[in-house]
Order: sequence, then structure tokens, then C-alpha cells
Amino acid sequence: MIRIGLVGCGAVAESGHMPALLRRGDFKPTAVCDVRPEHAERLARAAGGVPTYSDWRTMLDRERLDAVTLALPPEVSPDAAVACLERGLPVLDEKPLASTLADGRRVAAAVARFGGVYQIGFVLRYGDWVEEVGRLARRIGAPARIRVAVFDERLDRGDVEHLNRIQGFLADSSAMTHEGSHVVDYAALWNPSPWTRVAAEARRTEPDLHGPNHWTSTFDLADGSKLEIEIGWLLPELPPSSISVDGPRGRLKLHPVSGAGYWETANDRGALSLPPLKPEWDRQYDAFAAAIAAGSARLSTIKDGLRALEATLAAEEAARTGRPVARADATPQPSRRSPP
Repeated sequence: MIRIGLVGCGAVAESGHMPALLRRGDFKPTAVCDVRPEHAERLARAAGGVPTYSDWRTMLDRERLDAVTLALPPEVSPDAAVACLERGLPVLDEKPLASTLADGRRVAAAVARFGGVYQIGFVLRYGDWVEEVGRLARRIGAPARIRVAVFDERLDRGDVEHLNRIQGFLADSSAMTHEGSHVVDYAALWNPSPWTRVAAEARRTEPDLHGPNHWTSTFDLADGSKLEIEIGWLLPELPPSSISVDGPRGRLKLHPVSGAGYWETANDRGALSLPPLKPEWDRQYDAFAAAIAAGSARLSTIKDGLRALEATLAAEEAARTGRPVARADATPQPSRRSPP
């Protein structure tokens, strides 16, 4: 039994992490921590009355833990992640791993220095649809145009709690970093070629929003492909989310919320009927349990977290300055064309 502490008891922890932990027989929620006592107490009751803390340092000092889940804002989670790694505690850390590249690299340095398990919370990458799109993308070939449009967090001014939570994300970070980091992560499973340049635009659709809520970003990849990401939050009506891949040998289109779509190549075509996009909490904890048993993460690693953080922060800079941003260490590569 893995005794796990949960730091951060907000909406993601309440709707995702804690229910997943309680469904399992290999993890035992042992303590919870949040600066808001009512949030910690609510999750403590769900876990059977475990101890609550308002300071994660105190929790780490007092509790006998085997692992820690961090469901914290990216501007505060790096300190907790480094402290856990220093103590030899495996960490499952919600994305994005930090709000600045310097803090992300500080976490990466701690992973390198102390070893152990560090897994980033890319809970969407474990869906069957991600694997199937990747399989078909390889058949379609490269260079390709990959387009992902995600519309989420509908604007409902009557739901003040939800609006305030998303406004907090817009004030302290961005929709591109929070939602776009998922896209950068699973799109890299379809085409692992590194990005070399990004151009982006961002705008507010409502004057009182605390930051831009509509983003368009285009990443040039080293093999000649393009990754186009559109993120829309807090829109009164949400357009359908969509995924498309167009390459030298064919194309596909998928509506990830329904799982419906199609694919075609020169010699074949077919319909897609996949499980719809949803957070795969149980599969994520399967991977975390396997990482703890192995002594290091194999999926959703610090490298994956840094790649997504670097890309989304570059998109933020491009949108802020109005100029494309090139990756500092980008090296052109030949196109990854497949033989006819």
C-alpha cells in the first residue's frame, strides 16, 4: 500500500485525484493539505478522516508518506516538488509544472540531482484516441499539418465559483499554458519532431476577463511539419473541438468530444468511432504506480513537462510581442518524408 499525501485540494483534486485514489487498492490517501481549511477538510472527510494541514512543509515533516500528489498552481508548485524530491518522495505534479522556465528547470535539476520518480500530470495523454491518432498520423506521413482546436470552460456568469477559478488562471498564467500544454504533450506523441519557431495571437472576447481567453498558435517543427493550436475559454457558446492531420499520404479528422471522425489515404479510408476525450485519472495512477515500482517515471516525464512549458511560454511571448519566437537551441532537420 502506497501512503500518499495530497497537496492542493481544489477542483482538480476534488473531481479527479481524490476519487481516483479512493477507487484504487494500491494507494492510501494519508494526509491532505490546502491553505483553505474548508477545502482540506472536505477532502479529508472523503478519505475517511485523514489529517489536514495548511502548510505542506509541516505535512512532510509529520507524516509517514511514500508519495505525494501536487495539485497546486504552477507559480507555487516548484518549491513543493523540489522539497519532495529532496526527501526521496515520488511526485505526481499537475501540469504545467511551473509558471516560468527558470522554475521548470529548477525542478528538472532536482530530478537529475536526487533521482527518484517525477511524473507530470498530463492526464489526457492516456486516452485510446491519442494512441489511434498517432497510429494513423504515422500512416499519413510527414511533413504534416496538425491542427488541434480546443474549446472549454464555457462562460456562465451565474456560476461564480467556476468563473472566479478560471479568471484566476487567466490572471496568473494563461489558457495557452494550462490547456495548450496538454495539446503540446499529446501532439508530440503523434509527431516527436521538436518545434523550431512559433507565432501566436491572443485576445480577450470579454472586456472584464483577467487575461486573453482566445489563442491561436502555429509551431514550425524541425521536420517541416506544422502544429496549429487554437484554445478558446470562457466563450458564451463553445464551438466543437476538433483535431485534423493532413500529410503526404492522407488525412484524418476527429471530433474528440464525441470520438467520431474519419481517415483516408490513397488506398484506404475508414470511419473513426473512439472513446471520447476525457481525463484518464485511473490510467495516470497506473503509470504512477508503475513508476514508483520501477524507481523512475517512464511516461509524462520531466522532459515532457519542460517541452510543453517551453513551447507554451514561447507562444505567450510571441503573442505579447507580436513577433515570432525561435527556439534557442533549434537545429533544422531534414523533412521526415516517407518513401512512396
